[in-house]
Amino acid sequence: MNSSSTLLNSTNGGKSTQPHIYTGMKTLHLWGANGRPSEISPESVALFWLINDASTGWLSGETSDIELVFSNNTDLSPDGHLPLLVVSPEVKVSGFDSIVRYFQDAGSSSVAQLHQNALLEFVMHDLVPLTMYQLFLNKKNYTHFTRKQFSKLLYWPMWYNVPVNYRAAVREQCDKQLNLQYALVEEDPDYTPEGKDEPVTTAADLAQSKTFKLKAKSLLGKKDELHEAKHNMQYLTKLSEALREWYSIRYEELPRDTVIPADVLLWANIYIQLELPAGNKVREQLTRDLGAEKLAEITAAIDQLKDGESTLPSRQPLFSEQGNIIMSLVHKGAAYL
Repeated sequence: MNSSSTLLNSTNGGKSTQPHIYTGMKTLHLWGANGRPSEISPESVALFWLINDASTGWLSGETSDIELVFSNNTDLSPDGHLPLLVVSPEVKVSGFDSIVRYFQDAGSSSVAQLHQNALLEFVMHDLVPLTMYQLFLNKKNYTHFTRKQFSKLLYWPMWYNVPVNYRAAVREQCDKQLNLQYALVEEDPDYTPEGKDEPVTTAADLAQSKTFKLKAKSLLGKKDELHEAKHNMQYLTKLSEALREWYSIRYEELPRDTVIPADVLLWANIYIQLELPAGNKVREQLTRDLGAEKLAEITAAIDQLKDGESTLPSRQPLFSEQGNIIMSLVHKGAAYL
């Protein structure tokens, strides 16, 4: 991914220009602003919930050396991905699943732990891409929500370039990983056709040209609607299949009253999918597939987590952690060294 960056007026007020000095604190970088994780990143939402809610029982008493930074800067990550845990200048761990495994007991190899890891891998592979599909490839969600969020999170001009690059990456991921054959380039709301129209020399030519363009635009619009309907049906089918498989394996080895990281990640994904502009169709699908009682159980768990405040110390990103133009160029230059 290309670089991304935080708002000038992020969580704790004005900018800092202090150099980054390693203090021994572990720093957790998330997508978000104003002390809250952003719904453009299900992994950031899930990690914020997991760490800050005492009911999960995760990292209890072990968070005194962890600080939270909503840097929105993927350039800090070795693989261009947030969330990111910076343990030291030499040790960086990216992705919800990798960060969770980092904090696990290194000597733990119990059946229960292995089962937890398998469930987490399942959600990462089968549920997270579906949320990214809804965020970036569902035209209604992308136009009315996702693209607008980047303008709140990033410096110019990255607030335009980054979501476009994400769309391309998510499209490729969905095509290969989920077999969701999405959208020709021409169907992309960010697409601008190359080249210029041929010059029109007469009034008759002008009239014919305008008529042709109007008809072509109408036909293209209908074609887009058909493609969108097909893609959304594919998505809903994949979501139903993934959730049915999840509930068939979730309680094989682990008790129902044990909240595990995979649960929280799944809830974060469902929460985002329900909150998006096209969320009503998702709610209808889940009600049909899971039943109203199961959906109410899921939303109750989400409600318990989504409004919680951070229990971690947080700070504004330092200048070296920001994704402004200067630091973006620095990171790009370093990548070629």
